[in-house]
Amino acid sequence: MRSVRAGVVLVLMLGGCSVPKDVNPVGIYCRISGEADADRPPPPGMDRPRPNLASVPPRPERPPPEVRDAVSAALAADRERSRDALAPRNEPARFGAASPGDPTIPVAPPPRASLAGAPSVPWSEGAPRRPGQAAPVVPEEPAAPPMVPDLAPAPPPPDLLGAPPPPPRL
Repeated sequence: MRSVRAGVVLVLMLGGCSVPKDVNPVGIYCRISGEADADRPPPPGMDRPRPNLASVPPRPERPPPEVRDAVSAALAADRERSRDALAPRNEPARFGAASPGDPTIPVAPPPRASLAGAPSVPWSEGAPRRPGQAAPVVPEEPAAPPMVPDLAPAPPPPDLLGAPPPPPRL
């Protein structure tokens, strides 16, 4: 009887374990039989006919060897020129000339903005003042009562010192 109880407990404990999808026999069967893909839409292009390989254009003709040699020589010359350092420009950049292209694109960057001098900021407290401006009137704050370290704060009211009242019954 004891082994039957242990077997039942073991089966119940194994029922609580989760099995990964990759090794779950039900998941494997669904993937093999195609049930897992039954609700997916068909791939695009399945409604079109199969492609006809006769519609592929023929291979282009090869150019003559002279043309191929000229292209190879031009590529080699470009490669050699790319290894040389760039020469500095001798002509100055043109600013303000009309652009031959789109007139909405400016030829030069905008001129530097001229900024007016800011008023000096005093090191004393208060708002900054301009020259000739009267000093602002600052109201005085009331003086705080003097602190007496020997006196303790007042005790709380008696209704806060007792036990909390019982909750109301509904």
